[in-house]
Amino acid sequence: MWKPKIARSLAGPDIDSLHLMGSRCGTCGKKYFPARKNCPHCMTEDTIMDVALSDAGKLHSFVVCGIAPPGYEVPHVQGYIDLDDGGPRIFSLLTDYNDEKNLKVGCAMKLTVIRKESGTAGVETVEYRFAPVESKKETA
Repeated sequence: MWKPKIARSLAGPDIDSLHLMGSRCGTCGKKYFPARKNCPHCMTEDTIMDVALSDAGKLHSFVVCGIAPPGYEVPHVQGYIDLDDGGPRIFSLLTDYNDEKNLKVGCAMKLTVIRKESGTAGVETVEYRFAPVESKKETA
């Protein structure tokens, strides 16, 4: 059994197949993450539906943090990712970047699901992060 640290943020048939979930307004078409029960753009409540969001996007901006709350490594990187397929801009911790000098605004990013230990017996907590997509070098 698993549960996302942020309610309604991840969904899938099993823990190895999770993807981002959000909501879309059926009236104005705006997408939100995490999922909402109303649309702050057009003030609609009755046409909001849950939708799967893209698990890929482009890095909009980021910051390297020299301090962190307990349980997080120092330094760590936080960023905003513009999701593909007309998705919203979301906030995420970044992972698997090796060195923050490898991060560039506009670089391709992909969803990574992090498993966390849980205090509840039989329930595993999962969190989302984004990692740079490794560019493939062409060979001549």
